[in-house]
Order: sequence, then C-alpha cells, then structure tokens
Amino acid sequence: MKIKTFFKVVLPLSVFLMFGCASTGIVSVSVKPNTSFTPKSTITVVYKGNYDPLKVQGRLERLLMSRGYEVVSSAVANDKIKYEDKIRSKDSGESEAEASLQRVQEFHSIYILQFDYNHFWTKDDCFEYFTASIIDLKTGEVAASADFSQGWPDFGCRSATSVLEEFVDKLKAK
Repeated sequence: MKIKTFFKVVLPLSVFLMFGCASTGIVSVSVKPNTSFTPKSTITVVYKGNYDPLKVQGRLERLLMSRGYEVVSSAVANDKIKYEDKIRSKDSGESEAEASLQRVQEFHSIYILQFDYNHFWTKDDCFEYFTASIIDLKTGEVAASADFSQGWPDFGCRSATSVLEEFVDKLKAK
C-alpha cells in the first residue's frame, strides 16, 4: 500500500470509525459540596415529561432501592389546595382584597429526583440525552445534577440501562 493512499483513505476512515464508535458518552454528575446521599436519604423519583416510553422512572426506582436508598413513590404525594389572601389599605382609607388558590404537591421525602430524556426511535433502549436534578425539598436547592448525551447511534450506542447504572453509582460515590 502506498503511503499517500494510507494518509488519504485508511487514516481518515480509521479516525472516523474510532470517533464514531466513541460517540457513546459518559455520565457527568455534580454534587453540591457538603452534600452526601446516604442509603437513609429518602428520594422521590419524578419524570418531567408526560410519556415515559423506556419506563425510566421505574428503572431508576429499582436501581436506587437495589443500592440501599429509601425510595418514596410519587403516588403518595399529597395534593393540597393553598389559599392566600391579602388585604391592602390605600392612602384614601379604602381597602383592597386579593385572593388566590394554588394546587400544590407535597412529597414525603428529603429529596426529589427529577429527570428528563430523549431516546433514539431507531434503537431500543438508547438515550440521545438524559438529564437529572436532585432537589433538597427543605431548602429548594439543587443538591446534585447529572447529564449524558451521545451522538447518532450508527456506530454504537450506550444502553439506557448502563447510563442509569453509572448515574446511580456515581451519585452514591459522591
């Protein structure tokens, strides 16, 4: 084989295949300093979307339980009606009243894990992206966040299962 052919054909093809196959990403997890997720941490898992075709919510709940976390079902969240009223006095001596009703969900856990994802319709069990936030329900602060993305799966695809396992394992290690 001529050296010119090698540099014009073989090398670019090799690089393309190498990076195409490496399009499967890693899960990046960031945890707020001085925050630790112990097996006694109660977590409620909630999907941000309406339709969960890969059944990720149940898969995350099972993974968290298998790693020792106490998982609280989102089905036991209390729906409450919150009523607020305000009465303001004007300089003219008149009063003005204002009232509002809000529907509020109350969760019975320390943390809520909200996640979102998109998957490739051409590949079963393959995320295009996955994002997650763990929120401390007492303070409202984001205690941890994670993201994952990968390119088009023509040359390889990390399964959703492996992404979720890496996420939970990294969460526990932090």
